[in-house]
Amino acid sequence: MDQQTTIRDIERRAKAARVTIAELCRRAGIHPTTFFRWKKGPKNPDPVGANFHSVEALWRELDKIEADDAKRLAGRGKAVAA
Repeated sequence: MDQQTTIRDIERRAKAARVTIAELCRRAGIHPTTFFRWKKGPKNPDPVGANFHSVEALWRELDKIEADDAKRLAGRGKAVAA
C-alpha cells in the first residue's frame, strides 16, 4: 500500500467514525500539520515522511474510536431494569 492510499484510508475511516483528522492526530500524538504534509498538494507533489510508527499510531487510535462506538451502540440495545 502506498502512502497516498494509506492517507485516503485513514481519512475514510476517520470520517466514518465522525472524528476530525486534527482530533485523530492529537489523540495519536502526531501534529496535524505533519499529517497534512503527507498529503499530496500542488506545493508538495511528491510527499514523503509518513513513517510506519506514525501511521500505526493513527490506526491504533482509529481502532479505539471504532471499538468505543461499537460498545456505545451495543449499550443502547440493552433493556433497562425496572
